[in-house]
Amino acid sequence: MPVRLRGASRDAAALSTACTYVGPHSWFANPFKAGDSAPSPLGSPMDAAEAVDLFADTLRSPVGRCYAARFARALRGRDLMCTCPLDVPCHTDVLLRIANDYGDGDTIRTCNFPGRPAMSHPIMFAAAKHLTTAEEQRTAAREKAFRTWGPRSVAAASKYARRLLGDEAVTLDWEVLSLLSFEEHLQAFALLDTVGGQHLELYYTDQGGTERILLRVSCVSCPSQHMHEVTSLEQLVQLLSLTPAWPSIDPRDGGNL
Repeated sequence: MPVRLRGASRDAAALSTACTYVGPHSWFANPFKAGDSAPSPLGSPMDAAEAVDLFADTLRSPVGRCYAARFARALRGRDLMCTCPLDVPCHTDVLLRIANDYGDGDTIRTCNFPGRPAMSHPIMFAAAKHLTTAEEQRTAAREKAFRTWGPRSVAAASKYARRLLGDEAVTLDWEVLSLLSFEEHLQAFALLDTVGGQHLELYYTDQGGTERILLRVSCVSCPSQHMHEVTSLEQLVQLLSLTPAWPSIDPRDGGNL
């Protein structure tokens, strides 16, 4: 039965024509080495057994199985030599199994340490990294939205008010609501007056690209409030004429509208 040996390439050539060197710089070498970073989100250094596990897992992939079949044809019946100490996990164990099909149901198995769990396939790490990166990008986007939500709300309210109510709307002092909205629901308000026991303020909202300004009339000493959508300066005048503030602003009564 073919066995694993330790030595350099020249030793394999001198020892026997039935011995093949599979160590570093050979066609059969393990591209993963102890000390390399594991292909995982954490990227911690691998030990020898993990490097062997990753070699075996790679050969289980669709492309890797093509290489495994070629390795099996080239190495069947031959002793295999590598520079690894015999008491250290080595990919030679995997190659021996591939080449000689020991019939244990898993010819592409890790090194002869059955108690050690195999590493997941590299594509799983790649998928996990992609998921982690996407989540980090979403988190960063939300944090940016959180920081800029207030200024964006005020700027949008000011711009829309001028378009809806005319240039006089530039005098409105828009403020951010104390409650932060979720996603892209922009909100702001501008206090107009407090008279006759009522607060009068304009409320701006942009939800899903639909902008609106509403006149909010709320009671100073009770929870009652009424909301009326504002569609033009003329309509705002009509709404204000129904409030206690109207006598002080009605031009016909000496007010300053």
